[in-house]
Amino acid sequence: MIFGVNDVKRFLSVWALLLAASAAGAADERTPAPSDRAGGSWTVEQVIASLKEGREPSVSFEEATHSSLLTKPLIVRGVLRFTPPSRLEKEVREPYRERYIVEGDLVTFESERKHVTKTISLEDYPGLRGFVDAFRATLTGDVAQLRQAYDMVLDGVRHKWVLLLRPRDPAGKSMVDSIELSGSEGRIETVTVRIPDGDWSVMTLSPGHAP
Repeated sequence: MIFGVNDVKRFLSVWALLLAASAAGAADERTPAPSDRAGGSWTVEQVIASLKEGREPSVSFEEATHSSLLTKPLIVRGVLRFTPPSRLEKEVREPYRERYIVEGDLVTFESERKHVTKTISLEDYPGLRGFVDAFRATLTGDVAQLRQAYDMVLDGVRHKWVLLLRPRDPAGKSMVDSIELSGSEGRIETVTVRIPDGDWSVMTLSPGHAP
């Protein structure tokens, strides 16, 4: 299939949490050591609130994809964008040009190198639809729906934390094993996405507004 589902799910899972995080429900938090408490350990609620407060309309990224089908990691660079209320875009600029756009219930893929534009409906991909619904729940403040989407575990302190998310829905689990966000205070530094077949990707985000 020209429009790779693996690419779409990575795109959606990153954006659902990176750009639209506004609230989170109860999460399983690891008990911090005494030194962590002294260093200012954080709760999931504090992390998510800080991400929302520091959210930018666009940010540069570098993503390395590791796959059993590749002899070495595939590295791409580009820009992530969010246009209120619900338009999401991932633009790859190097080493080729591609775009993934989510607007409403439609996901569009554009590729200059493949000379193709393809659109799918989220109605046909329940797993992807679950990620988008979780994203929209954060915008509307529907905490109950967000709780239903992910199991969350937070580890670390204010200046160095890791938030692990695992989809609860069977359709979501079939596409994504886990999403791991690491960062400092209200800034995400890396996003690691692992899928059930063993492939994984690491996206590193650069601070500051991207063109």
